[in-house]
Amino acid sequence: MDPAGPPPSAPAAAPAGGRLPAAPVRDGVPATLGAALPALADAAPDRVALVCDGEAMDRRTLVAAVAARAGFLAAATPPGAGIGLALPNGPELALAFLACAVAGRQGLVYDTGWPAPYRAAIEAALAPPLTLSGGERFAPAPGWPAPPAPEAAFYVGFTSGSTGMPKGYRRSHRSWIESFAVSEAEFGLSPADVVLAPGGLAASLHLYGLVHALHIGAEAVMMRRFHPRRALRLIAVRGVTALYATPTQLQMLAEAGAGRALGSVRLIMTSGAKWQPAGRAAVERLFPRAALAEFYGASELSFVTVALPGEDVPAGSVGRAARGVELAIRDAAGRDLPPGAVGAVWVRSGMLFQDYACGGEPIARRDGWMSVGDHGALDPRGFLTLHGREKRMLVTAGLNVYPEEVEAVLAGAPGVAEAVVFGRADGLRGVELVAAVRAVAAPGTNGPDIAALRAHCRARLPGAKVPRRFVLMEAFPRTAGGKADLPALRDAVEARLARGEGAA
Repeated sequence: MDPAGPPPSAPAAAPAGGRLPAAPVRDGVPATLGAALPALADAAPDRVALVCDGEAMDRRTLVAAVAARAGFLAAATPPGAGIGLALPNGPELALAFLACAVAGRQGLVYDTGWPAPYRAAIEAALAPPLTLSGGERFAPAPGWPAPPAPEAAFYVGFTSGSTGMPKGYRRSHRSWIESFAVSEAEFGLSPADVVLAPGGLAASLHLYGLVHALHIGAEAVMMRRFHPRRALRLIAVRGVTALYATPTQLQMLAEAGAGRALGSVRLIMTSGAKWQPAGRAAVERLFPRAALAEFYGASELSFVTVALPGEDVPAGSVGRAARGVELAIRDAAGRDLPPGAVGAVWVRSGMLFQDYACGGEPIARRDGWMSVGDHGALDPRGFLTLHGREKRMLVTAGLNVYPEEVEAVLAGAPGVAEAVVFGRADGLRGVELVAAVRAVAAPGTNGPDIAALRAHCRARLPGAKVPRRFVLMEAFPRTAGGKADLPALRDAVEARLARGEGAA
């Protein structure tokens, strides 16, 4: 390793919100994905660029491999074509994705864990002229391709949201380049960092973290398969300074690393975390020098808000507007609401997605603003508190209830690792609330007591928002992206209730 200098010890402070200047060119290089890779290789050809488990690839090798694949795609497919990437998680998937970007193609990043109907539906909708599945042979390329336009699409990611069949969302080079600028401004990421994205690249969080590291010349570290003990070993061996991880991964790392302290990590970036004090404390013990940066966003929006250490973030808030982001809370007629009022969250930035490639529903857009249906409120200082997704809102006993609000309360109860709240038809109330609860320990041992859960909710929620039934579960079914599979979970809960297992 040949680090460019010591990494900063904490995220860089940044003013709340504000427009970031457009950056179509950086250091004389067009601001498209991967455009800077040849210059980075010329400057330090032997410096490590990409690490996967125990294998390391230097910049010279990375650039040659990407160029060869880009040349293959240019000869085999028309400009702008979608290229199916049905590759297992590993360096080949990263190389193929970069090759799509620099060749002016769109990388369709498949999850190899999808059931056959998922992939069949996507391929029927998108009809990619070429799918890479491994085993292809690539000849050395004579040169680096000319960069595509910053507005050109380069990536189709897939997310199930929590509703089953994946929907494909399309992103442009410019949207990610502007997202990279936010990462650098908010988190202080630089070429000096060693960045670990330990999850599968089919999940946009890890793909984004890895590609951003490569794009700026940091050392990018990945794993073929996330395993907490191997991840801890990799952090120690590579001297990882910045870590992208989901809340679940952080919990697993903390459990596997109990009694250890890894001092190289200075920054942890996570999204959507709902922390119990004990869980957060365990992560802080494992990574004693790390600042925890949380952010809220969506596949369609990229960064929306950030919450950084020392910013006096109100309890329950997801933070303030990220650099380059404008936020508004609006009613159903599109009128701006005052601080404290709950309404639809609207976002304007240069990081918004282009459109749905497949499977998506119409999305609200107006004068450069976009809403994905999240509801929330802004306080007078501009901090956002989410109340839930409009499509999940339930009406029980005449009261609007966002399941996410109840889930957040349950997640703070002792012994609860995760909770999902459903509505179930009820003759008296219209809908009764049912909570599926995944315990920290197996139900029946040291897991939560249902009476205690009910009391916990009653102390924090109006009576109509307290679930009528609780179902304790050892595990939740998951989507390919690792989220709770809500339809499958609902079926499992209904089966439990039919057997009389749900406490009322």
